[in-house]
Amino acid sequence: MKRVQRDMLAYVLIALASVLLLIWAIPVYTPAYPGYGASPALVPNVAVSVMLVMAILAIVRSVVASRRGTTLSEEESTYPEDGSGSGFTQVGRVDIVHLAKFMMSAALFVVGINTIGYIASALGFLLLLQYLVGARNPVKIVILSVVAVALMYVAMRYGFGVPIPGY
Repeated sequence: MKRVQRDMLAYVLIALASVLLLIWAIPVYTPAYPGYGASPALVPNVAVSVMLVMAILAIVRSVVASRRGTTLSEEESTYPEDGSGSGFTQVGRVDIVHLAKFMMSAALFVVGINTIGYIASALGFLLLLQYLVGARNPVKIVILSVVAVALMYVAMRYGFGVPIPGY
């Protein structure tokens, strides 16, 4: 299967999954509106809608490119098995260890919200996340983490009126 075909299949699957989430999963599994702040379905609906629009745009772009005949050349449309060649040698390759690091830090963040509170958990998550992506300047890391956590706390607590575990 060529790269363009794999990409098109992935875009179609993302679009179908997004439609399924919007029509069935989000309405069924979202808790009732608590009466304050934003609806619990707001963020999932917006996120999935953005995914759907982006997938549809990618499908349209691929269809238009194939009709114009501007798709990738034969060399660029396949994944080199030995990693040689030019073009997209790293596309499609998943580094499981790198992915696991991000997933574990996100899981720790979710667990940490209920145990040590949002502020400490979010600070730890952002510090760890920045380290994982290669940031090494401690001043920038701390400033960015503190500002981001403070802005999110103020926006959620005072902007949307949602109580956040702060401890």
